[in-house]
Amino acid sequence: MFMRLVIAGTLMVSAGLAHADHAHSVDNGGKHAFGAGVAMVAASYDSMLYVGNYQGIAAAVTWSNDRFAAGASTAWYRIEANGRSLYGFGDVVAHGQVRLVGDRHAGAGVMAAASAPTGDDRHGLGMGHPMLMPALFGTWHVDRVRLAATAGYSVALGGNDGHDHGMWPIVEPMNRSELTWSAGGDVAITPRIHGGVRLSGGVPIGDGDHRLAGGVRAGWTSGRFITAAELQAGLAGDPFNIRGVVSGSVSF
Repeated sequence: MFMRLVIAGTLMVSAGLAHADHAHSVDNGGKHAFGAGVAMVAASYDSMLYVGNYQGIAAAVTWSNDRFAAGASTAWYRIEANGRSLYGFGDVVAHGQVRLVGDRHAGAGVMAAASAPTGDDRHGLGMGHPMLMPALFGTWHVDRVRLAATAGYSVALGGNDGHDHGMWPIVEPMNRSELTWSAGGDVAITPRIHGGVRLSGGVPIGDGDHRLAGGVRAGWTSGRFITAAELQAGLAGDPFNIRGVVSGSVSF
């Protein structure tokens, strides 16, 4: 889910390659093996049964080298649903990836993420069950342009009661079982400033809703620090109306 991986997106290559929703985020590694970051999010939403907004702060740690990457993240939210305000943690996620083939211009590999149901699913903060999210990824870059894409599968582990409120949770809705995808590009405008666009979505397997979101992103790199801002729009499936994210990370 987005807030469980948004930090990993900023901890990718310094050019800020587009990151994917729902724990499918490509990290290209590098000489700095460890990283940490924080992100703040604010969004409004209008779903089948709930209307309101939410704000959150996420924290993550990562490790990477030329071929491997791994990390973990969690988020704390304030959510307003039909006029009622609630507070709590979202689900915790751990992720890893390995680049199987590639050179300095292109690469491809596999990744996987798993979430623990630490968020309160009764109030829209968590899925209510573990999720497993494997995927394939590919990257390509030349000069100042970088592209990335993922294709994966997300499935609930355990439980057979379904989501009574459609896609769930409110803070990052998805189906119990779905095919996921993302595509994005990034351009280094100057050695320190970069901008990009991305699309991500999900196709339900069985009952569920199609979802689609798009966003534009700008970032600034200074040594081992990366700061970024992203504005996103929910295009289908009511994942949210509008969402903004400001993030910062450091590698060491």
